[in-house]
Amino acid sequence: MKHSQLSGFRIFTLGVIILLVTIFLVSCGNDTAATQETPQDQAALLVQEVSASGEVIPIQWASLSYPTGAEKFDVKVAVGDKVSKNQVLVTNNDSRLIAGLYQAQSALERAQFAYDQIKGLPTDASLAAAKAALANAEANLQRQKDIFAGNLAIEAAEADVAAAEANLKAIRAGASRVEIEAALKDLRAAEFALKQAEAAFDIQAPFSGTIVDILANPGEPIGAFQPILILADLSEIRVRTTDLSEVDVPKLRAGQTASIFFDALSDQSFTGTIERIAEKSSGVTSVYYEVTLKLAQVPSNLRWGMTAFVTFPVD
Repeated sequence: MKHSQLSGFRIFTLGVIILLVTIFLVSCGNDTAATQETPQDQAALLVQEVSASGEVIPIQWASLSYPTGAEKFDVKVAVGDKVSKNQVLVTNNDSRLIAGLYQAQSALERAQFAYDQIKGLPTDASLAAAKAALANAEANLQRQKDIFAGNLAIEAAEADVAAAEANLKAIRAGASRVEIEAALKDLRAAEFALKQAEAAFDIQAPFSGTIVDILANPGEPIGAFQPILILADLSEIRVRTTDLSEVDVPKLRAGQTASIFFDALSDQSFTGTIERIAEKSSGVTSVYYEVTLKLAQVPSNLRWGMTAFVTFPVD
């Protein structure tokens, strides 16, 4: 009796084990089926991204200054003013500029006089002087012959006559083309120098834009090329990467699209297109390449200097 009970218990235990193993195998099979990837899922896993930090920049900007510095300048605009190309932004009455203007005016007057002299040849005075010199040389030759001077004296007198004849011929011919062209070039250079001297008093806007900063106070002396104000064209905005690695830049190309996220507009994403990839690296301790992107849509509250995060999908 006891033997039959033990056999039954063994059979029951074996059945439980077989049942548990079957349940485990079925469960593994279901997990495998559930995790089996479709071709679309496999393709999605192959998509890679390149990412980089960025900053918002205007399409163009300039720091404006005086090449020679300034002592008595006056700023004609204020921060936020919209200005037109060639509009006067700053004036300067520095004594050095005034002295330079006088020198340029004097140089132009001398160049004009020299050109007029060359262009007006032969003058009546130069022609009369050349004729008189020839007549004197011929009279001297005749006198040497009349007194039966020696051969050396007569040869010298003949040489003087020949030189006077050549001089008269040259004067009658006037200035050569080369001399006239050289004098004209000197005149044009003097005219250009005067224009530069006159323009040196004012700083004009090199393009239309907005005054975004004034860096110097009127009345205080400033050094050569020390910025006075910053002008920017804010009509178009770009995003430029700041830490794109040299390892990632070969994966990108002009015209490629990217997703852009701005820290100031964290609840939105924007699309940009690569407009330019720098040919030269930037950075000091690391090698970075600047990539400039044009936004498909520019939000009105975007500002120069805002930070961004850019992701580039690559194959």
